[in-house]
Amino acid sequence: MLRKYTLLGAITLLSLSASAQDFSDLKVTDGFDFLMTRAQEANPNYKADVAKLNAHIRQQGQVFMQANAANKSTAANNTIPVVFHIVLTDAQLQQIGGAAGVEERVKTQMEVLNADYNAMNADSATIPGAFKSLYGKLGVNFALAHKDPKGNYTPGYEIVTTVQNAFDVQAGSTGSKFACSDAKFKSSGGADAWDTRKYMNVWVINITPFGVGGVGTPPPYPAYGGTTQFPWEEQGIAIAYFAFGKQTDAAQYFPAKAAKAGRTLVHETGHFLNLFHPFGMSTFDNSSCTDDDGVADTPPESKPTQSTCPNFPLLDVCSPNAPGVMFMNHMDYSADTCRTMFTKEQAARMNVELVNGGYRYSLLQNPDVLYMWPTSVVELANDLSFVVFPNPAVNECVVRFDSKLHGREILISNSLGQVTKRIAIAGGNGNVAIDVSGMAKGVYSITCLFEEGRTTQRLIIN
Repeated sequence: MLRKYTLLGAITLLSLSASAQDFSDLKVTDGFDFLMTRAQEANPNYKADVAKLNAHIRQQGQVFMQANAANKSTAANNTIPVVFHIVLTDAQLQQIGGAAGVEERVKTQMEVLNADYNAMNADSATIPGAFKSLYGKLGVNFALAHKDPKGNYTPGYEIVTTVQNAFDVQAGSTGSKFACSDAKFKSSGGADAWDTRKYMNVWVINITPFGVGGVGTPPPYPAYGGTTQFPWEEQGIAIAYFAFGKQTDAAQYFPAKAAKAGRTLVHETGHFLNLFHPFGMSTFDNSSCTDDDGVADTPPESKPTQSTCPNFPLLDVCSPNAPGVMFMNHMDYSADTCRTMFTKEQAARMNVELVNGGYRYSLLQNPDVLYMWPTSVVELANDLSFVVFPNPAVNECVVRFDSKLHGREILISNSLGQVTKRIAIAGGNGNVAIDVSGMAKGVYSITCLFEEGRTTQRLIIN
């Protein structure tokens, strides 16, 4: 026990003085390996049970792909509400720029999530030709929740100052006592989860051992240990604060050069949606090539591509011939600046969890938490209603309301709650055309301000 606390103290000191240390070559690992090791210890038939489960999920994935073939996509076209719990000490919070730094990292993190999961990342141009035809997209959007469990407005994140210097990925005191469980309870210095069936909860924390970039809980299938191993109140993702968001300025605190592009959360969200590593259930040694990730279009791999960007092709004992290992896959351990793709069958496997009957299906059934709808008597008055069409919009939309109302202004806000467009309403005009051609694709809220009050609706831009 003394050894544990001595190690924790040493790592805490390292993390707090990171600005004076050189961690640029830090090997960023993943707490998911600890979860799978623990599951194997709890279930003697683990590998056989998981192999059987993988076969079933692969069959469901094929059905999903065939059903969506007409759309040329493996997309479910829905939105997952996300909430970030920023649980840091004062010193750690200042390392990432305080409240303003949190807002910037939330913004860039959401941009990376949506780009990578929808095959819209600009660096997809670097995907080798041999793998390009396998490039897949989930087709699901991620948006910040703007209604908390009590019905109040939220920017999609909360900042919780803690006295806990770090949260251990393997040893906790609360809940399952694993997967940084202490960070997920207020009673142990963390932040309680918001309903994990409605929100994708992300805890941004200092994780020990230092170098673990994050840990995402998989769906609680019985083969993995069910809700005993992965209780519902702990479902979600813990991510190390040093890997949170995307670096946009050299002065920002991103000490590990293998975790600067915002893809640590992309990787952990893959686990949350039931993806394994390409080297399968093995932790670091699959040299026997007997392990697998349950996905047919990811080449077998003997070990992680650890925190580097190797030259293509990368050959190993499990993939000895070109094109070799798919080291640019989001579920490998390569540096996140060179992770650029999910495969089509990975996308299908994740979508199995998002369709009716899947463990993550409920996340798509609560769109009300994405928006803070009007609640006052004035805002709910029937005569303040308006329509917006077409919706979804591509280049232009029209807002129409009763010309008897005294319109003042129309506001369009993004998922962060930031106003991205303002349109003045000319007196007596009940039809307002709005040019949205220069706006990024996504989900927005559109608010009409009248002298009589205000009201808000959702606007989708494609």
